[in-house]
This record gives sequence, C-alpha cells and structure tokens, in this order.
Amino acid sequence: MAKKRDIVITIGPDGNVQLTVEGVAGPDCMDFTKFLEDELGDVTERTHTSEYYCETEEAVETVGSTE
Repeated sequence: MAKKRDIVITIGPDGNVQLTVEGVAGPDCMDFTKFLEDELGDVTERTHTSEYYCETEEAVETVGSTE
C-alpha cells in the first residue's frame, strides 16, 4: 500500500513561498518538489527535517536475507 505524501505550501505576507514535504523519506523529497521549485524560482534556503535523514522506502525494502 502506498504511503500518503503531501506538500504543504505556505505563502508569507512578504510573498516568500515555503514548501514542507511530509511522507517522503530521504533525499527523494527534493525530487518530489522539483516541479514546483522550477516554476517558483530560486531556492533561497533549504532546511532538512528528520525525515530527510531516514532511508527511503525503496532502500528499506531491499534490505534483507538472501536465503
């Protein structure tokens, strides 16, 4: 079963846009938001959440015994 993945978009009063990714582990979150970043312009700051440092779901699935 696929996990729920969300992009939370916050637009501040100064016009700055903040993207928060939920449900995407590892650096895949950057691929998940690339289409928005390309349309919105240059990224001025990037902060990684604890989810960024987790293994991706695909990597976790491939770990196991070869018996």
